[in-house]
Amino acid sequence: MKLSIIIPCYNAESHIIKCLKSIVNQGFATNDYEIIVIDDGSTDYTVKVIEDFNKAYKNVLLFKQPNQGQGVARNKGIDLAKGDYIYFIDADDYLAYNSLNTIFQHAVPNKLDVIGFKTLITHDVDLFDLPESECINEITITTGIDFLLKNKSHRLEAWWYITRREYLIKSGFKFEEGTFLEDVIFTFKVLHGAKRFAFLPITIHRYFQNPNSTMQNETYPHLSKLIDGYLSLILRLDNLKKDISNNKTQKENNAIENIQYLSNSNTFYLFFKFTKSNFSIKKIDNILAQLIKIGAYPFNRELITKEYTHYKIKTAAYIFNNRILFYFLLYPIRLLYKMGLIKVY
Repeated sequence: MKLSIIIPCYNAESHIIKCLKSIVNQGFATNDYEIIVIDDGSTDYTVKVIEDFNKAYKNVLLFKQPNQGQGVARNKGIDLAKGDYIYFIDADDYLAYNSLNTIFQHAVPNKLDVIGFKTLITHDVDLFDLPESECINEITITTGIDFLLKNKSHRLEAWWYITRREYLIKSGFKFEEGTFLEDVIFTFKVLHGAKRFAFLPITIHRYFQNPNSTMQNETYPHLSKLIDGYLSLILRLDNLKKDISNNKTQKENNAIENIQYLSNSNTFYLFFKFTKSNFSIKKIDNILAQLIKIGAYPFNRELITKEYTHYKIKTAAYIFNNRILFYFLLYPIRLLYKMGLIKVY
């Protein structure tokens, strides 16, 4: 079997069919791939929708578990997978038709550990065609860590690359469980260990902007969870840096450089969530005290502005890194944001 596609889902009755429809239109023979759907304790009609769909597609396999989070669901998918390669996609996203064959034309003969591709952020639900202008003349094979060094601001979600299952199993990499942003450290480890990596400049994945998703939802309870998630991630990145800092090889030095950038950028993003939230200055100050303790705040402003050169980003980075100035401006900024007079990322 060529490929196992793993889809964790929770209350996805309104969009899971779009995702499944895009996957069964990839030009593969049915016995060449499996679609493993892990329902994470949905309380709507997600399970029935999937069961109705898989009557026509016997390679769509549904597994159910109590609500335990996406990390647990993805790890269960890894344990169940039988394909030579594994791909993770979120239930509200989808793929261009007949695009995965292009991936396999390069992944298999080149014995790639990981192969990545471009994503399109969209509000549309029917962009199933590949752009005609995108083509591949040849690919460059490198290590995953070299790719990260050259693309520090690249996304670290799990849906923009496919991983060789044997490599994943031997490495023992698993998603963190019970936390948001569980794929950041997983992706970092997967790329850090990949000896043969390639990136295809083809827009295969559609990142659907679902207003009800965890990352898009801007209600105060969700923002509070996101802030906790960002803080937890920054602390976990610090632990990861400590774990690999004993080795003094150039590869490990490069990895630490990447971790430092990730820590800086996530601390930077955290301030935007502070601005949108209803957190008091005292509560924010307690969080910043934890970041100061591990050296994550003030963040390295040059690392941020080197990757993001827009004056708005530079201005935000300056304000965020000056705690007194940020506190002074926090409530006026919140008021302007609520009035729709300014945009906060």
